[in-house]
Amino acid sequence: MVALYYSTRLSVVGMVLHTLAIICTIFRLVYRGWMHNLWWEDAWAACALIADVVCLACIWLDSTISSWALTISFTTVLWAARMSVIFSIIPVANHSGSKIHKQITYLIAASFACMWAALLALKIHMCKFHSCRMSKSVVLSFLITDVIADTCLVAAPLHLLRNVGLSRSRKILVQSAFCASLLITAITIPHSILLLKVYNTTTLMFAHIKAALSLIICNTLVIVTFIYRVYLKDTFDPDRSFASNGVFTSVILTPMGSSTNALRSLSFQERITSRQIKSQTGEMKSKDEAGDASVRYAEEGASTENS
Repeated sequence: MVALYYSTRLSVVGMVLHTLAIICTIFRLVYRGWMHNLWWEDAWAACALIADVVCLACIWLDSTISSWALTISFTTVLWAARMSVIFSIIPVANHSGSKIHKQITYLIAASFACMWAALLALKIHMCKFHSCRMSKSVVLSFLITDVIADTCLVAAPLHLLRNVGLSRSRKILVQSAFCASLLITAITIPHSILLLKVYNTTTLMFAHIKAALSLIICNTLVIVTFIYRVYLKDTFDPDRSFASNGVFTSVILTPMGSSTNALRSLSFQERITSRQIKSQTGEMKSKDEAGDASVRYAEEGASTENS
């Protein structure tokens, strides 16, 4: 069974990484709740948080319980974190003005849900009939789905962020946060190799690292932009709503087309305002001139009478 391979090293590594992931997620949820910007991506992060707490608790649970709990919680943490990342991209696609972008992001989210359900069912089957021993075909399916999912989480944001109104440094910051998903693939490859050879403490430790790292990565964008904003004293606000200022829930993203339209609208408004000011100034001058004329006529009339 899975839980028979615990050791002091595994307990320390698992406790440190899972605790860090839990702290990052709690900070993310508290911060975004305080800013009144909780959305579906945060709900998925909360789901991953609950599963990660189960992973941490399984280090000290009985082997019979922990085997089944880890089977479900490892998969749930990984895919709920990915759902959180893809849901942070959906608002960008919705406001990109492209129907294809919107359809692609929703298709990615739907495919993630399908892969999550299929892998979870497969793992439960292997634990029920094969004592959680994964065959070569099962391990390859894990590897393939992980590579596909992480590639989508990197390619989709890079494509959607090309035409947003961010400075070069900010764009690199956001893209780097999304590219961190490739770290999951870097962990998945050696983990899959170990699964094909022998299941031991190192194999289980890689599973814990993979789960905790996935949860940390899904919080990276919020945490990094928060640090950028606080320590660099910048107005790079990660938590304004898209509807109000052309941003999505994780970072300010103003499409270039929208910026152009805004500038045109602003210029048009300035022209109208200047015309109004000129018109009002002209009216005031006319009134002043009329007043001066009436005073002059009155003075002339008075002088005539006196004469």
